[in-house]
Amino acid sequence: MQIHDYLGDDGQAILALCSALGMPPETEGRPAAPFTLAAWNQLAKQIHASPLKSPAGLQGLPVAEIAKTLALPEEEAKRIELLLGRAGRLALELETLFSKGMWVVTRADQLYPKNLRENLKAQSPTVLFGAGDIHLLRKGGVAVIGSRNIDEAGSAFARAVGARIVAAGLPVISGGARGTDRLAMDAAIQAGGLAIGVLADSLERVVRQPDLRQLLIEGQLVMVTPYVPTAGFSVGSAMGRNKIIYGLANYAVVVSSEFQTGGTWAGAVEALKADSCPVFVRESTNAPKGNRELEKLGAHPLPEDQLAGIEDLQDWLKSNARARPVELDLFDNAPGLELRDAATGKKTPEK
Repeated sequence: MQIHDYLGDDGQAILALCSALGMPPETEGRPAAPFTLAAWNQLAKQIHASPLKSPAGLQGLPVAEIAKTLALPEEEAKRIELLLGRAGRLALELETLFSKGMWVVTRADQLYPKNLRENLKAQSPTVLFGAGDIHLLRKGGVAVIGSRNIDEAGSAFARAVGARIVAAGLPVISGGARGTDRLAMDAAIQAGGLAIGVLADSLERVVRQPDLRQLLIEGQLVMVTPYVPTAGFSVGSAMGRNKIIYGLANYAVVVSSEFQTGGTWAGAVEALKADSCPVFVRESTNAPKGNRELEKLGAHPLPEDQLAGIEDLQDWLKSNARARPVELDLFDNAPGLELRDAATGKKTPEK
């Protein structure tokens, strides 16, 4: 696992500009703040329109030249110089990161997941950290999403749909959290399939767990996150994580959702509004109200009593993922929809 296999020259420049990895402690003075996703998207346009053409062209330039070339205020050009100037510290952090079995890619790198780039476009995270075989992310998969606190019927459905996804030759994509996520991912692994976990918690802590580390080594599990590997859990990071789950997937299945509250509801509404991928929802007399309301917003029903009889789930999802007419004003009455920056978890304006 060589750093240059993952990060090109442009990728290393983007990592320095957009990530807190290797950021000096505040005891050494107030560090320059990395660029948020929205701010980077704007700066990337300015770089591309300039004679530099690519982020790597900024390396080694003095503040005055950065300001002139990109038509930036001197203070912003100084920020860029400071962020790029921590190359030595960043190189040491990268060596440590890769030695622990983790990796990092940016949107400028060839190994960046194609699905994520195409589904989320400008909302795809600038930097992605991970562990496990990164090539498995090219397979796409089916996202399985649902509440942490789930009843017996929902638990059985989560396990069953995880196994059916594997039987169809696809990975299960989920958040790795207690409840629906783990049930579906565990079912996939037990069936000899692949699982992709998108974390809102510390990647570094996860890769130290012996059972998960073994699955990573054996190629059954891949873990990814847009947050630095030492970052802890927060509500904001969980919201940002949801977008990536849908962005990596070819299809999504919502097992259980509360109505107008919680991350499952907010993530599903956001995915439906953005058309990230076709969203299906468990249809059952025992399903919570949120499931029925998601159908009104355009989610496709996946009847609980029909799941066992579906011969090839991938074919079934494909044939049932036809566009459904939805009145746009329905989304105005769907609280819980918040677009958040994938790097900071902060709310961002809708595009």
